[in-house]
Amino acid sequence: MEQQLPHLQISRLSNASPEAVYDLLADLRSHLEWAGTRQTRDFHLVSLEAPPGPATVGTSFTSTGVIPMSRRSWSDRSTVTAADRPLRFEITTQARAGERHAMTAVYRHQYEISPAAAGGSRVTYTLTQLSIANPMLRWALPGMRRMTWLMTPMYSSRGLRNLVALAEERDLPTKAVRPPSVVAGSPIHTQEM
Repeated sequence: MEQQLPHLQISRLSNASPEAVYDLLADLRSHLEWAGTRQTRDFHLVSLEAPPGPATVGTSFTSTGVIPMSRRSWSDRSTVTAADRPLRFEITTQARAGERHAMTAVYRHQYEISPAAAGGSRVTYTLTQLSIANPMLRWALPGMRRMTWLMTPMYSSRGLRNLVALAEERDLPTKAVRPPSVVAGSPIHTQEM
């Protein structure tokens, strides 16, 4: 039997068009706002270096950020692995947390964007941990790893909420914007290692 990779999946509705959501994702520098300044103080993007213009398959960029419940920061080297406007945007990230005895991991971030029945769009985010080496204690111990994967949707959900809210602000600047709703509760699907 094939072992399932640890992952989570969350989905939100947005009044913004699929194109507006996709264009925000492809504008890598916008990530500093929706995953940075609009994110929580203890988990957010701090810096990002990317080439100008919309990201396409093969575009590489680097970023740094802050990790919750830790004195460590993280640094990433990422590559866009799918860019199918306006339906799908995917990034594969090689992450490093800490300096000495640093944890390294590879993650896949998938954004599936579809037109919503009532207009706007439905955005589904899937985070998959492809590999991990030298994990921090909370990723190494089975009970702690499960707790960490249960908390991860809280941070990821806020990032997704920020993404769709910013897409709405940019796509619908003159209309009243309703808060996006979580589809089917917080995480739709959460898998652990």
